[in-house]
Amino acid sequence: MDIRIREFQESDRQALAVLFVVARSSAFSWLSSADYSLADFDAQTDGERVLVATCGEMPVGFAAIWEADSFLHHLYVHPQYQRRGIGRALLLGCQAFFSQAPTLKCLADNDRAKQFYLSQGWRVSGEGSGPDGPYLLMEYRSPDVASSSSAG
Repeated sequence: MDIRIREFQESDRQALAVLFVVARSSAFSWLSSADYSLADFDAQTDGERVLVATCGEMPVGFAAIWEADSFLHHLYVHPQYQRRGIGRALLLGCQAFFSQAPTLKCLADNDRAKQFYLSQGWRVSGEGSGPDGPYLLMEYRSPDVASSSSAG
């Protein structure tokens, strides 16, 4: 499978809006998806840098970053394309846009996402609660940052 990570293009908008609804419905099975709409993609990524994962020309995942805070706001892969390295590839693509140790929020009940981020070197740095329930605040420290901070 040829996975390519690139910047968002206007022609991606409709496919990513559909993917956003489908992926959230699958990922958050314990929440009602009745209120999800295609307009959510635009509303929730406004002002963010969006990277798109494609297989061939088809968008199969995306990541949205709030660059000012190095905050990974969204990372979704279409359910039919999960467990193929696409999430990992998106995370690697995001690194170029983080100016400090990046953070993200992961819903506490989202066991698959928690395991994914932990397996990629993220760690839990706090907890909170939001409209969709309790979440874990996670951060990533590259091995270079961890070793240089412990030396000083």
